[in-house]
Amino acid sequence: MLKLPGAAAFQSTLRNKSRRYPDRDDARYDDFYIYPTVTPGFGLRPGSTIFTIGSCFARNVEKVLDEVGMDVPTRRFAAPNEEAPGESNRVLNQYNPATMVQAVAAAGEAPDQRGIYSTPQGVVDTLLATGSRSVTPARAMERRGQISDLYRDGLAQAETVVVTLGLVEAWYDLEDRIYLNEAPPPPVIKAAPDRFEFHQLDVPTCLDMVSELTERLIDGGRRRMVMTVSPVPLQTTFAGGDAVVRNSYSKSVLRVVAEMITQRFEGVDYFPSYEIITTSGMRSFGEDNVHVRPLVVDRVVRHMVRLYTGE
Repeated sequence: MLKLPGAAAFQSTLRNKSRRYPDRDDARYDDFYIYPTVTPGFGLRPGSTIFTIGSCFARNVEKVLDEVGMDVPTRRFAAPNEEAPGESNRVLNQYNPATMVQAVAAAGEAPDQRGIYSTPQGVVDTLLATGSRSVTPARAMERRGQISDLYRDGLAQAETVVVTLGLVEAWYDLEDRIYLNEAPPPPVIKAAPDRFEFHQLDVPTCLDMVSELTERLIDGGRRRMVMTVSPVPLQTTFAGGDAVVRNSYSKSVLRVVAEMITQRFEGVDYFPSYEIITTSGMRSFGEDNVHVRPLVVDRVVRHMVRLYTGE
């Protein structure tokens, strides 16, 4: 909890030029978007290596970073379109903090079978983002090995990591003692109804997870981190009630945790991509009201890059 003596609070507030919420004459307002004041805690060199972790918004971010000349290892990973339609590296999406920690902890390790479940068509790897698309057992292990190597080699090269927190709804395998990135296929749950639990993560739990993630990623100060919260909403909720309300809870928890992480760790910045994009309302999103329009992503990420490169 932030506490300031009364006089100090007034003095610091009077010095703060961004203390008032901007009206449409404010320099922070531009064409229905509000760009909060950001003071980067470090800089980015043109051509520096940046590793990206997170939900589908992370895929949007890395594309722009690649276009402006940054070295982005995750852009070089590709899986066949039939394994995960869309971006060629879509399978890398990690949605909840638990699976992000697991992915970093597994960097360079030999893959195991946990989180891989048999179906009539083959096996489904629920630690990735495949939309329950099946592959052969051999391909599942090959792909896991490739991703483990990507994390090992990419993080070894990276000077900065961009982490995009996505949501707080997650599935847990009680037998394998592992969090899943996607819900197990319904037939798998039906065959073993007591094996899986649904978890809606709260602030203390997420804070523990993201703290561990941060410690692993900054590696004693060897790397810096830019943390964001994805503006892409929760598409389907397992927590009950309306997905709109559950999404608000999810983003609120992650935003609180991101704030606490930046206060706890040196070399970790928060960039308000979530705030910028949501200030414009639904005009930022495509026809599905879920995915952020590419031009909006480009605009926001290029703004971030300009701030961090000083251009």
